[in-house]
Amino acid sequence: MNRGSHLKRVVPPLLSAAALITLPALGAVPATAQATPANTNIVKLAHIPQTALANKVTGRLGSQHAGSYVDGAGNLVINVTNAAAAEQVKAAGAKPRIVKHGIKPLTAAKTNLDRYAGTAAATGLTWGLDVMTNSVVVTVPKADNDAATTAFVKRAKAMSEAVRIQRVDGSPQLALGPGDAIHTSGSRCSVSAIGTASGTEYVMTAGHCTAIGATWTTAGGQTVGTRQLNSFPGNDYGSLRSSGQVQLTNANLTEVGRPAVGSQIQKKGSTTGTTSGTIRGYDRTVNYQQGAVTQLVATSACAQPGDSGGSLQGGAVAIAITSGISSSSCSSSGFESFFQPLDEALQAQGATLKQG
Repeated sequence: MNRGSHLKRVVPPLLSAAALITLPALGAVPATAQATPANTNIVKLAHIPQTALANKVTGRLGSQHAGSYVDGAGNLVINVTNAAAAEQVKAAGAKPRIVKHGIKPLTAAKTNLDRYAGTAAATGLTWGLDVMTNSVVVTVPKADNDAATTAFVKRAKAMSEAVRIQRVDGSPQLALGPGDAIHTSGSRCSVSAIGTASGTEYVMTAGHCTAIGATWTTAGGQTVGTRQLNSFPGNDYGSLRSSGQVQLTNANLTEVGRPAVGSQIQKKGSTTGTTSGTIRGYDRTVNYQQGAVTQLVATSACAQPGDSGGSLQGGAVAIAITSGISSSSCSSSGFESFFQPLDEALQAQGATLKQG
């Protein structure tokens, strides 16, 4: 930096973990992915008692369980397929719910559907396990009735009686658009969290954002960082290696975790700010126009163009990175927002969550 004597010293602004956002116009993101470096670091997930109990109990039950979630009263509910398993759940201190489909047929149906991820017939559709309805839900836009989609829906129904078709108002799209945040190549996106490794800080964001450009700046022109990691489609995560010109903080985020389905969460982004909702499911496959992305988190929290790369969190727990939305209106039927798990992104970078 030129430190001419006539220049005043500029104090770098603090950027919070969800304050940055850089996104191009919808559909302008290149559908390419860059190979990520291999590493052996393991991201330690937050200890969430209900999640830990659910994992412990379902591990004992094997194929007799069908997932778990938190109900409206805050109770941990574990789906089981018979009365004997229900008694084990009660003894462990959780609430049992007897359902028709066990975890094996549900997982098998999801796996079969994933064979079609990224195909022309699947574009605009999403699918994944819905533990609350004990089904594998496939969302299909109401206006999508062409021959390819009709044939796919018929094929999906024939795969398993556990498959449920849900017609929704719109098709999934990457959450891109205008707004105040960091910039590259005339585009902008949001930051999910700050990672750190060996003294180096990394801004974690969406892969469809880092695919746009290599160097990212604040609205005021300060360099935030340069692209270090980019994976999209397949995944949707990327990172920027900090330039040291801008102070970075995670504010109140202290842990990384995956709260139970049904948990209350907040999404932070530059377009819609902080919005609330619940986790609808994990391991969701979303077929964007630019390619399929798997293992996403689905929530009911509102997100809109400009929120991409933003933060999904629950209290002090950092959960995921904003990827996309099911339709352009948060009030539309069946609206969902989709997120890339943060722990996977940090692991790919070989980083952990920065404290403070």
